[in-house]
Amino acid sequence: MITPLFSAPDSFARRGLDLLFRVLDDVMPMNGSQKRDLPMACRDLSALLTTERDGLSRPYWTSPRLTSAYLRYFLPWNLVRLSALLPGLNFGRVPESPLILDMGSGPLTLPLALWLSRPDLRSRPVTLVASDTTPHILELGRNIFDSLRAELAPDSPWTIRTMRASVTQAPRRLYAKPGSLWMISMGNVLNEMEGRRAKPGHQIVDRMRELLENAAAMLSDDGFILSVEPGTRQGGRLIAHLRKSALRGVEEEPEHEDLTAFALREEQAGRRFYDEDDDFDDMDDFGLPPMFTPLAPCPHAGRCPMLDRRTTAWCHVNAPAEHAPAALKELSARAGLDKDSISLSFLLLRKLREEEDVAAESVPSRRHRVPARIVSDAFVVPGYPGRARYACTPLGLALIPHSSHLPPGALCEAWPTRDKDLKSRAVILSLEESSRTDGRENGRKSFSRRLFPEKRPAEKNAKRGRAQNLPRSEQRENVPESFRRRPRRSSRKD
Repeated sequence: MITPLFSAPDSFARRGLDLLFRVLDDVMPMNGSQKRDLPMACRDLSALLTTERDGLSRPYWTSPRLTSAYLRYFLPWNLVRLSALLPGLNFGRVPESPLILDMGSGPLTLPLALWLSRPDLRSRPVTLVASDTTPHILELGRNIFDSLRAELAPDSPWTIRTMRASVTQAPRRLYAKPGSLWMISMGNVLNEMEGRRAKPGHQIVDRMRELLENAAAMLSDDGFILSVEPGTRQGGRLIAHLRKSALRGVEEEPEHEDLTAFALREEQAGRRFYDEDDDFDDMDDFGLPPMFTPLAPCPHAGRCPMLDRRTTAWCHVNAPAEHAPAALKELSARAGLDKDSISLSFLLLRKLREEEDVAAESVPSRRHRVPARIVSDAFVVPGYPGRARYACTPLGLALIPHSSHLPPGALCEAWPTRDKDLKSRAVILSLEESSRTDGRENGRKSFSRRLFPEKRPAEKNAKRGRAQNLPRSEQRENVPESFRRRPRRSSRKD
């Protein structure tokens, strides 16, 4: 069974994306020189948000030039990827009058995507509270939302409220009774939290725990938290640590003050190898009762394999971009920032009831199929058939050969084998039950051992004599001719 993660935007969402640029011209018009400078402004803002983050001495919302670039480039691309992701997420039973808090809302990016891509929410009397530290950008977002609603669905009964508050303060400042929130959403917020340290020694993981504790107090039973980050190594690591904090895990990297520095250090160090039997315990670092359980993209509630120090992989998926508006594609090409897909990392959490305990979840048997979430692009592994993909499973990080046909981010079921990839040490999974049987049962080696033999037969024979503690004369007889030490050549002096 294969369940795709992404879906094509419906006709309503496509109409909204096409209408967006005309709405932006009404909300924040540009003169001729600003239009000519727009591609360069998009490139400058892209550099500030990625490779030159140290240059963000003040929020880019204070610059009209960068604000215009964000609204016309980053906002539409974020709506494209969110409109592909949100329809496939299962929010369970939607209340009659949902209350949603969107933290770090900016120009209401995530609320706009929810309204455009979720008809089940668009038709309900949703009260959405958008919080941010910059009131100006919240008002721009409200104007964009009101203009789109007036054009597309004037009867949609949404109520938009704005609130000036930081991410950690927003749940406490919400004028609502504890337990009345249905959902808390965050888009591109965790990387902003990491870049702004509240006080010395107050690390990002401490703020995550504080945020989750405040959120749990305000969320209703079975309430949700949705967090979406860019699909970069930093974004994937932040999402993984948010998940671990939600499960009340103990921090693994206390010596690193910032997760970005840790990720870069891991990338430079390369993959760490370990013994084949050196498997980690899925639940060895969980102490306090968990507050939330992960619903997506995780196919399990055990330890996240992406946080293991022996791997440099990170959880991310690529959303399709073929449905992006023509105006957005044209601007992206002029700015030199055109793209075929958009990478993202995300996490959907559900609040646990008091009687629930996800820590008791057991690791499935290797004799049965396991759920596997595709978390990488397809790539070539020498010796394996076809192209392979990494997947997250209850057994840890897995490698599925011959899986390039699977959709990005798809949830599938696969059969475990007894083998591991010798490079990443990921468990080898098979999409077919007939391929999972260990070759030793029918007199042949399994396919991964045939493709990656651990040692050459001659090398094994060369060491066999020493392993049996035989005399040197007898050891030499067991050594092949090619491995015997040849007599030393005599020099001219000799």
